Amino acid sequence: MFCFCVLSFAEKENFTSKKTIITGDEMEIRRSGDITISRGNSKAVNGRNTIEAHKMTYDKKKEFVDASGNVKLFSKTDEGEPIKAYGEFASYDLKSEKGKLWGKKTFVEYFMKDSKSPLLLNAKEVELDKNLETLSAYKDVEIITTSGTIVSDNAVFDKKSSSIVTVKDEKRPVADVYYDGRKGLYEADKMIFYNSDKNKKIVMNGSVTGKIEMEDKIE
Repeated sequence: MFCFCVLSFAEKENFTSKKTIITGDEMEIRRSGDITISRGNSKAVNGRNTIEAHKMTYDKKKEFVDASGNVKLFSKTDEGEPIKAYGEFASYDLKSEKGKLWGKKTFVEYFMKDSKSPLLLNAKEVELDKNLETLSAYKDVEIITTSGTIVSDNAVFDKKSSSIVTVKDEKRPVADVYYDGRKGLYEADKMIFYNSDKNKKIVMNGSVTGKIEMEDKIE
């Protein structure tokens, strides 16, 4: 296994150095060390970010990674909440913590604030932005929670409000949920799902339709 180590600099209030470590079964260095290409069990580690893939290209000057083949991204928010993202392809800016995953079997496990169980998000495209404060998903989106499932063309996660917003594109969002012994199937032009132990609810707007089923309880 080969290991390549570079120093990158992030500008905040003061200059602090971060070390990016690239490993892989095969390693190729181009442009006097500015470009690193690794193949086979490739991994890039930078601070709280870890990216794994079959092939990885790292641009030292831009602090940018392109990855392909069974991509895995592991990171944490500023508050220490873990995020795990998977896809066929990915591009990720290590400095701004902004990136994109896409392809078949793209999904994310995300622990939102005050929630004990993670959200599971399936989609064909997922974007991470604002230092992992925002997560956007597109195409065949499926949000799976302990309270049910929401299907939509798109979804935007906001970490600060512990909410997920879905709006009508080609199709209307559909929520298949259960609560207090009741099952509900709803459609609306817009749904806002709040997911925390202190505030768990769905707010629906625009031509809302739905059906509620009650479960019989025999003691």
